[in-house]
Amino acid sequence: MSATPEESFQSKGVARPMQVVDVWLEAGREGRTFTYADHRQLGVSLGDLVVVRLRGRRLQGLVTASRPLRDDEQARSPHLQPVEALLQRAAVDSDWQAWLDAMAASCHTSSFRMLKAALPPGWLGQRAKPPASGRKLWWVALLPAGGAPPPKSARQQALLESLKAAGGGAWQRDLLTQGFHAGMVQSLQTNGYLLREQRLAPASGPSLELHGDHCDEGGLEPPRDLTGEQQAALERFQELPEGGGLLLWGITGSGKTEVYLQLAAAEIARGRHCLLLTPEIGLIPQLTDRCRNRFGRRVLEYHSGCSDGERVRCWRRCLEAEEPLVVVGTRSAIFLPLRPLGLVVLDEEHDSSYKQESPMPCYHARNLALDRIRRQGGRLLLGSATPSLESWSRLKPKGPLELARLSSRISRQPLPPVRVIDMRHELAEGHKQLISRALMDRLAALPAKGEQAVVLVPRRGYSTFLSCRSCGEVVMCPHCDVAMTVHGSRSQQQWLRCHWCDHRAAVTDHCTACGSSAFKPFGAGTQRVMERLSEELDGLRLLRFDRDTTGGRDGHRRLLARFADGEADVLVGTQMLAKGMDLPQVTLAAVLAADGLLHRPDLRAGEHSLQLMLQLAGRAGRGEKPGEVLVQTYSPDHPVIQHLIDGRYERFLEEEATLRQQAGLVPYARACLLRLAGRSAAATATAGTLLAEQLRPLCLAAGWQLLGPAPAPVARVAGRSRWQLLLHGPPESPIPLPEGSDLWDGLPKDVTLSVDPDPLQL
Repeated sequence: MSATPEESFQSKGVARPMQVVDVWLEAGREGRTFTYADHRQLGVSLGDLVVVRLRGRRLQGLVTASRPLRDDEQARSPHLQPVEALLQRAAVDSDWQAWLDAMAASCHTSSFRMLKAALPPGWLGQRAKPPASGRKLWWVALLPAGGAPPPKSARQQALLESLKAAGGGAWQRDLLTQGFHAGMVQSLQTNGYLLREQRLAPASGPSLELHGDHCDEGGLEPPRDLTGEQQAALERFQELPEGGGLLLWGITGSGKTEVYLQLAAAEIARGRHCLLLTPEIGLIPQLTDRCRNRFGRRVLEYHSGCSDGERVRCWRRCLEAEEPLVVVGTRSAIFLPLRPLGLVVLDEEHDSSYKQESPMPCYHARNLALDRIRRQGGRLLLGSATPSLESWSRLKPKGPLELARLSSRISRQPLPPVRVIDMRHELAEGHKQLISRALMDRLAALPAKGEQAVVLVPRRGYSTFLSCRSCGEVVMCPHCDVAMTVHGSRSQQQWLRCHWCDHRAAVTDHCTACGSSAFKPFGAGTQRVMERLSEELDGLRLLRFDRDTTGGRDGHRRLLARFADGEADVLVGTQMLAKGMDLPQVTLAAVLAADGLLHRPDLRAGEHSLQLMLQLAGRAGRGEKPGEVLVQTYSPDHPVIQHLIDGRYERFLEEEATLRQQAGLVPYARACLLRLAGRSAAATATAGTLLAEQLRPLCLAAGWQLLGPAPAPVARVAGRSRWQLLLHGPPESPIPLPEGSDLWDGLPKDVTLSVDPDPLQL
């Protein structure tokens, strides 16, 4: 299809044939191809990203074909719009595009949607806004010595010398690239050696290269000595064939990261790139620092915490790399164009954050990684202290994965013992407080011992909901079918917030249903726990670690650096606490309100709860001092709590596998969730019914079951009604859905549909 020109093109008598290109643009749900002419002789070719206009809009698209203008098309050329600019040459190669097309088919989405999800934000479609002129970043400058002695640490002295060589100041980002830790910078600032201030950086951002023309390899950290188990795991991985995978099952503190680094070093020596994935941004700083200490300027970051410009620069460096790179990122980094790719690591592979649920395409980074190495080469390493049942069920001989174990901690400290606090006894003995007496006593003793603790609270905010004691009315979000969460503190202003749509409202003193003043917050969030601890334990220093306190590019790194530097005795946080943090002074890990984790209406509630609590337990006792775990619960006899006490996670997996096999549930069956959403509840339900009628014959023919349509567990979000259909069938069988856009063609305009193959939440 040809685009209508805004101005007729006047031929300039170009000697060589005019090039005509087909450009894939964001038009309609699937994207459409339009024909343009390279009037400006930009040399556009297949796989380039270009800027064109469509109906007056400036769009960025992918060139899918390029050819000379034939003689019989000369009359048509003045009516073709020009390619306005070449955005990125050779952005997409044929092998990578073929892999994306296959993944699009497996996710039941269009190739255009998959391509747009894979490329950096803004590279396809219409850029929402022009790039900013710059943003504020940390600038680090030397302060006059004033006769002060140099710091005792050799690395701190090296940091000061690096700043001197750079003229007395540098972006903190560049210092981290050189392998210096953020905590080191803050320690020097506290002791009066440095000044840190935020300055406006140029739009291109701070340099990702080291100061100077080349990396000083002599300043990098050498590999550490491996234990016998680590060496055996490394050798087991190196024996894998191309396209093979290994599950590294290592208890917390057993040195999995060192295995990752030494395997990456081996791939770099072979001239191949490495990709290290973590489930959440909060884990990026620690892994990035470890990698930069070892590999220097080879290390890049790619995740949603980076600006659009930073992600584009990372992508371009991957395309144009002249040396092997190590990229640390979250699930979206699996799409980076690294060729040849030698190693893909999924750290904390069990974590549900590797699954993209919304918007489409709905994919799991683990599945994409397995398919990518099978098609393009390289090997996959899945690391976890608590592997997912899905990965455990894929071990040989039933599946493609090999197994290596790390059963001892590097520190030689045993795993901390678990002590369960039965809150029923606390209540019977007249103690009605949120925090048990045993935990309160243990926390009170921390400062005198020079120790630290982490306290897990299932929810952020002050209280989980606000309820009337007279009539039972709960304050709900006006746009969603969920209770509003109380934020703020009892002594200061409080407000209500919906964690689904971010609607906010004031806290009222009277029930709107019955007029009673017996309105009370129920449950406890991180803010309320902080308030209670500060009231009960005077002098105990506290820090809060949740989404509300870790905003910004380096929010996680800054807060953890403060805690590691000893600014607080207790770190109170949500599930972020349990994931991958190495804090040697932490000797106590505590779980409040474990019942909120155990009794969720979720097929995987038991598995996820045990994983979370075992991971949290692993934060304690990683240094020289032994650790301890305290768990508060009203269900001490729950199977998950019993497995937490005995630490026999494999026994839990065996029991869980037996239950799911007998019931025909995932991963011993397949599932697919179709989610519909619309302003009208009636129209959305009707669309679900019609969709079910369309799919039922296909499901019957394939031996699949179709359940629904039914309201979603949260039936309304942001004012939109939500319904769903669940397809359930034999393992390894294709999902019986029609190809292309057939599912969407009959939907009302206001009803949206997303397809989630192999969902984690039903």
